[in-house]
Amino acid sequence: MALDDEGDAARVKAAAPTTLPVVHASRAQGLLWAIVHRSLFMNRQPLPLPTALLLDAQGQVVRAYRGTTDAAQVAADAAAIDVPEAERLARALPFPGRFHAPLSPRNFLPFGRELLEAGLDTEAIVAFERASQASPSAAVLYRLGTLLTKSGQVPRARAAYEGALALDPSLAEAHNDLGTLLAQDGDLDGAMARFRQALAATADYPDALNNLGYALLLSGREAEARPLYERALALQPDFPEALNNLGLLLGRAGDLDGAEQYFRDAVRRRPDYGEAANNLALVFVARGRADEAVALLEDLVTRTPEFENAYVTIAKIHLGAGRTAEGLRAVERLLQRNPTHPIGLALAREYRPR
Repeated sequence: MALDDEGDAARVKAAAPTTLPVVHASRAQGLLWAIVHRSLFMNRQPLPLPTALLLDAQGQVVRAYRGTTDAAQVAADAAAIDVPEAERLARALPFPGRFHAPLSPRNFLPFGRELLEAGLDTEAIVAFERASQASPSAAVLYRLGTLLTKSGQVPRARAAYEGALALDPSLAEAHNDLGTLLAQDGDLDGAMARFRQALAATADYPDALNNLGYALLLSGREAEARPLYERALALQPDFPEALNNLGLLLGRAGDLDGAEQYFRDAVRRRPDYGEAANNLALVFVARGRADEAVALLEDLVTRTPEFENAYVTIAKIHLGAGRTAEGLRAVERLLQRNPTHPIGLALAREYRPR
């Protein structure tokens, strides 16, 4: 794995033995291995080049080689990895002796934190898993849950949050985030129970107030949702999600003026907030301002092209006005990003010329 610039690929391959495959590392990969190497040594040594690391079957570093690598030595070391623990421990010290207490496991927490600081969230998951196995704590399990949620590993994230709450039932953040996962899975009753537990632990918790309000809104209990949004905004006036949800509540009640005000405020506070921008566009359409809605959403997809609902709304506005070609162009842009988008495919089937 070469850390040289890719422009030096030919020179690097020419310098390497013909039997040794060479790949160029990205900046993130190079940074990862530099952090791994620093974490191996108590004196936090920087990564010298060349360096080779011998790994066992579980991917753990067994030995580091710096400078010229002796292939025969590597082969001998590799053959000696799977030996009894006592023999491996005997190699760790340059003199014989007897341990009078069990060795404490390696502390993976600083390693995981350093990976997070470097922006290597996916790689940090393994470190936090090891840290939670070595010394379980609610804080470590909760952090692991947030990383797993971010990476889309929902069942494992739920298990991590539940583990955190088993150790600390008063951890409001874990109740709230677990409730969010339950709501996404359609379990609104379970989600609301978790949000209420979060608020029982921390009464002035804007995220939990907003999330409970949204779950109530989805359950058709608008009257109970509104004071929760208002309380969340009283605690955190620049809370775009609460502004958007209060706008939804007013829109459902037919108060388009109030809904527009809250959606505008949400977009002003977070210009790339796709849901709020899309809701504002729908208000524009309901008030006969379709061109304004299209302009708003076109600006949104220029800055946030991954927000797929915007393409759907643009397409429906054009198709509803009889502008079939413009509508299909929006559908095609959506399907280029996501060829399996169900609404995009349905619109294409309905409106494409036969």
